[in-house]
Amino acid sequence: MDLLSRLCGHCPQQTGELLNRLVTTRALRAWQHGRETDEVIWQLPQQQARPRTGARPCTRPA
Repeated sequence: MDLLSRLCGHCPQQTGELLNRLVTTRALRAWQHGRETDEVIWQLPQQQARPRTGARPCTRPA
């Protein structure tokens, strides 16, 4: 958390608030701060596959 905060130019509290805002706006699915290791782990939202209009199955020449 300390390294991430320094890289962002924030204090750890501000970095936590920023990560919370990213979750609120759904840019992140979730985040967690491991206090023992000082690691920050986040999950990205899963992108849903969009159907392609007019897509045809791929065929190989015989």
